[in-house]
Amino acid sequence: MWVIFDNLNALIVGGVLFLMLLGVQQRVAEINLEQSVNYIIKRQANDLATWLEDDLLRMGENVDFASEAPYENPVYDNATGVTTQFVFFRDSIASDGSTIRLYVRYRLISVGKRALQGDSIAVYRLLREERVGSGSWQYSGSSPALLSYFRIDLLDRDAKPLSDPVAQKDQMQNTRVRFTMVTPFEVARSQVLRQVYYGSTLLVRRIDSNS
Repeated sequence: MWVIFDNLNALIVGGVLFLMLLGVQQRVAEINLEQSVNYIIKRQANDLATWLEDDLLRMGENVDFASEAPYENPVYDNATGVTTQFVFFRDSIASDGSTIRLYVRYRLISVGKRALQGDSIAVYRLLREERVGSGSWQYSGSSPALLSYFRIDLLDRDAKPLSDPVAQKDQMQNTRVRFTMVTPFEVARSQVLRQVYYGSTLLVRRIDSNS
């Protein structure tokens, strides 16, 4: 009889230990998944922010603002407020003193809908294209198809958006870029980031022969 009870106790203890170990393993797997998802979205957002800043900080380089605005007016979607296209340029001075004009174009492309916490939201991919002089546009990269918001504004010295930046080029001082990126896939845990927000105001390096 005692042998039976001893075996039964051993089975119960073994079962409890097994369930505890199973729970620990499951939690470890969940933590690893949380960390992986958070790392992915932060890394992708940081990569996008880096090349946006690199581009926009060079906008208007070697261009005389008194003669021309080194950009076109941003194109906005009135329904969503996102920037769907923005074209800007800079001049590169060759060793022989000649000037080469380098254009960059951003185009925001709709890629469908994503479910986020029960809501259906529009998501986009940002395309980057380059053109040298009067040549043709060439694809030069893109963001992940995870943007839920993207906007570029050209600001005056009081950080207010200009209504017509090309016509108001003498007032343009800064470029403001903002975007929101959603997680690549949804995980039903509160510790996982749902979206990453980025915003930065970048000083434009002006050359103005009238100053």
